[in-house]
Amino acid sequence: MFRIDVLRNVPLLSGLSDSEIELVAQSARVCRYPKGSVVFQEGDPGDYLAVILRGRIKVVLLGDKGHETIIAILGESEFLGEVALLDRAPRSATVMTLEDTEFLQIASARFLSLVTEHPAIAIKVMTHLAGAVRESHEQIRTLSMFDVYGRIVRCLLGIARAHGESNGTRIVIRPKPSNQEVAKMIGSSRETVSRGLKILENTGYVSAVEGGLAIEQRAIRRYLEPALQNLSVGDK
Repeated sequence: MFRIDVLRNVPLLSGLSDSEIELVAQSARVCRYPKGSVVFQEGDPGDYLAVILRGRIKVVLLGDKGHETIIAILGESEFLGEVALLDRAPRSATVMTLEDTEFLQIASARFLSLVTEHPAIAIKVMTHLAGAVRESHEQIRTLSMFDVYGRIVRCLLGIARAHGESNGTRIVIRPKPSNQEVAKMIGSSRETVSRGLKILENTGYVSAVEGGLAIEQRAIRRYLEPALQNLSVGDK
């Protein structure tokens, strides 16, 4: 029953009937990984879709000498691994847990049958993939067009698209991403991000709040590009 209740709250599967959700739950399995675990690596077979039940993960590309570039940070009710299932190619990135994390794994055959039987799910997957492409374009734009302060703020705004909470004047991210995480997303060093955040706090662009970080109105107005307008203050 726990699985069924959780799956009802997953946007990807929200259009399924109760009986269909039960079938998904019966064909899926719960897997738990402690903080710092590798869930799968780039090049591994793509034989399941994973829905995050609790916890947080990072999607990374690993370069020479273990250099790590963070592509995305995902949390509860988000899903991953759909690319390898759809194109039947090996995993395109490595996934690691940022905290103790629990997944519901939906086997490849079951997921592909859902996509075939329910066009609405296919549309949601395509929408998700289109969003991921836009995010990658924004990352490229950020790295090429902004100084370190702009890259930090734009990175935080990107995280806030999925995990931000607006109170009408600011957007709060909880939990606060670590300086190391931000650094690996913007191609900088942890020390540079630490110094940059201090300056952004002193100038009123960001603020520390309990358990997180607030992006203030002046930062939103300066760095929120048209491609990110769905994050406008007051939407949540």
